[in-house]
Amino acid sequence: MHELGITQTIVAIAAEHANGHPVKRVTLEVGKLTAIMPDAIRFCFEVCCQGTVLAGAQLEIIEKLGLARC
Repeated sequence: MHELGITQTIVAIAAEHANGHPVKRVTLEVGKLTAIMPDAIRFCFEVCCQGTVLAGAQLEIIEKLGLARC
């Protein structure tokens, strides 16, 4: 499940940008054509946030339609 590693990276980036301030919400856009499962990200998010400034933060995932051109 590569979503765990992706979620850990998202949490690390958000925590770095928070500069020690508590984070209340993280908004993530995920394209339908990616190999990322939003439900798996949601499942991992709370665990990955424990002990960080993101603890208790709400995760909002916006699923974007895939676009292609021939």
